[in-house]
Amino acid sequence: MSAPAPPRRRGGNATDPLHTDEPDFPRTIIALFDDTIDAEHALTALRKSDQPSEGISVILRERVLDPDPTVQYETVLSRVIASSALDAVGSWLQGLASLILPDRASYLVAGPIGAVLATIRDVRPGPANGESGDVMADDSSRQLSRALAAFGFHQDESGYLEKRVVAGSPLIAVTSSQVGTVRAAHKTFSAFDAVHVGLARTDSSIHKTALRLLLTGPDGGGSVVIADAIAPLRRLTSDGGWRNHSIDLRGRQASTPRGESLGTIVDVLFENKVTQDGDNAPHSAANRRGVVIRYVLVSVGGFLGMGKSRIAVPAVLADTNGWIVNIDTTREELRAAPRFDNLAPLSRQDEVTISTYFEVPFYWLSGNDKRD
Repeated sequence: MSAPAPPRRRGGNATDPLHTDEPDFPRTIIALFDDTIDAEHALTALRKSDQPSEGISVILRERVLDPDPTVQYETVLSRVIASSALDAVGSWLQGLASLILPDRASYLVAGPIGAVLATIRDVRPGPANGESGDVMADDSSRQLSRALAAFGFHQDESGYLEKRVVAGSPLIAVTSSQVGTVRAAHKTFSAFDAVHVGLARTDSSIHKTALRLLLTGPDGGGSVVIADAIAPLRRLTSDGGWRNHSIDLRGRQASTPRGESLGTIVDVLFENKVTQDGDNAPHSAANRRGVVIRYVLVSVGGFLGMGKSRIAVPAVLADTNGWIVNIDTTREELRAAPRFDNLAPLSRQDEVTISTYFEVPFYWLSGNDKRD
């Protein structure tokens, strides 16, 4: 079956679709590619051009699953990324997740559109025709076209884009309030042979919601299943702005409560704490600054000090008040713990493995930042 013809473009002018005299407002420019190689090159170019990663969306069909919905499907997302065309930019993209849509296919998604797609529910179709107050007339529309409509694309273009993605075409989009950023993305997409480029005005509320979801992690609902997602964590070693912050534990010694040496703290994984207006934040200095430590990375030596490896220890097990970080574990337990891959992003399923091993609650479900 041949691919459907692309819809006619709307807005802009013949020479510059981004020409406008209106003040800055969020826009989303979207591109389809015939293969993942062109898409990977475009993403690499976007990264080298210093495009803000929180504005980059990616939708890529990974595989078609068993048609029987009772068949369980699991994936460790960090391994999927390593085997896909996103390997070169996997650690740069934000909000990476593996979603299972009702068509029983799994999709590798990232960025604002991916975050909103994960929240689409059957009973609440998104806005259409670029107007935030309208809803799509066809309530049976699929989740991907609804997500695209939420970002301002017309129903016919959303449907076309969805059909191409379902057929295997990678989709990349850039959402920004800066015309220069969108225009630069347009040039990049054209330079790497995008087969379709579309532009839409995105409602500010959708843009803000998507950015919040990128900070807090995906929140699934309806018939969209989040098979796995990259944890919304940051590392001190890749965030120089926190170098002298009170959560910087690097270089401190780790020990058991009985004083046995465990190794050295070499990094900290933390997330931005998102609080509601009027919420009384906990009293620690880290929380006052809006961050929560989730893991301390301990470098432990192998046999006779050879073959050092890193272990991500849940922060709820660590007492970080003193220079020596006491960890509620034993030397044997720590050395047998799952190893931390320094080159791969940490996914939720990786976190499940770590939390299960150390017998601590899943913090993203319990909402607890400390031990009781």
